[in-house]
Amino acid sequence: MAVSHASGDRVISTAHSRTSRMTAGRATLALFAALAAWLVPGVGHLLLGRWGRALVFFCAVSGLVVSGYLLRGNVFPPHSGDPFGTLGFLADAGTGVFYYFSRFFESAGPDVSRAAGDYGTRFIAAAGVVNLLAVLDTIEISTGRRN
Repeated sequence: MAVSHASGDRVISTAHSRTSRMTAGRATLALFAALAAWLVPGVGHLLLGRWGRALVFFCAVSGLVVSGYLLRGNVFPPHSGDPFGTLGFLADAGTGVFYYFSRFFESAGPDVSRAAGDYGTRFIAAAGVVNLLAVLDTIEISTGRRN
């Protein structure tokens, strides 16, 4: 019994092309939302309509960063001679636009000779890690892996 699958193949082909277009659209949205979420904490969730998460991530990251700057924590430069300095830079750069605001807040420079300055350094790094987790959450939501 021979059965022709010509019309069935066309339906599968059409469904596959529609799915691939939808996947490409989601990938573009995920990339744009992730970049926005990294630059300004919470904006990725805001673009996805997650107002509550956007506010929580913005307040958490900005609160940690501003506290770290006020405690005169160290902001690591992009080029460092040791691996720990590079890791510190990556954590600090995770704060997005706040990394570039550090020069305005730290006009006197860091003061890690006191415990408060050391805590400030940790607050800034923690803010970067929290923001990178927010970026990952934005990617998961925009690709449809999570609600």
